[in-house]
Amino acid sequence: MCDEPENDRRRTVGDVDLSKHASSFGAAADLYDRIRPRYPLEALRWALGPRPAEVVDLGAGTGILTRQLRELGHHVVAVEPDDEMRRQIDGDVRAGSATAIPVEAESQDAVTAGQAYHWFAGEPAHTEIARVLRPGGWFIPIWNVRDESVPWVAELSDVFDGHRARSAIDERTMTPEQFGPLFGRAELGLFRWSATHTTESLVDLIKSRSYYLVSDAATRAELEQRVRELTAAHFEAGERFELPYVTYTYRAEKL
Repeated sequence: MCDEPENDRRRTVGDVDLSKHASSFGAAADLYDRIRPRYPLEALRWALGPRPAEVVDLGAGTGILTRQLRELGHHVVAVEPDDEMRRQIDGDVRAGSATAIPVEAESQDAVTAGQAYHWFAGEPAHTEIARVLRPGGWFIPIWNVRDESVPWVAELSDVFDGHRARSAIDERTMTPEQFGPLFGRAELGLFRWSATHTTESLVDLIKSRSYYLVSDAATRAELEQRVRELTAAHFEAGERFELPYVTYTYRAEKL
């Protein structure tokens, strides 16, 4: 493992230790890999183009984005600090973090970060990402964000996120200069899609989230019950329904 691979995750928002949340996922790695949404292929094609590229998938988690990129023909090195998450990934997978990426300088065409950039340590991470990119390479953070313009989804977000500290980074309002002086102005692509769920799969989805994973048994039970009550108010028992997303895809070129 690289020197102190989780340094970029040891931060706080308010009085909440984000490192506790960031390191919580390993205990639920199997569930995380099964239930977390994939990314729309049009977003990945927009970000990387049609030609095979050398890519670091940074903060790769269980390899959800890694596998999709490989299926599109890219050569991908998955970099992830959590041992349990990393065991879910096949192929070229390495221990590391956003401030210690275990690849050679100027060796990559792109660095991606799926649902991970908000854990990174700001400017030190930007400098390290720029180090591994070739001139003209791309940094591509990407998020699946629930479409809260749909009323029941806004209610769901209150259940999912209402009690936890908000990240210091909001993927919906980042500026074009977000990634610092080593990168040009970021472009933003928005891609709308939906994932099919049932009540039980939506309960599983909340079980994969950091706030749930670091909570006590009573809080977990309350969160599960609130999800069940919400779906009962909007859908028939056993009904399959669509959870709409907007995928935010940023693309910033190394200068």
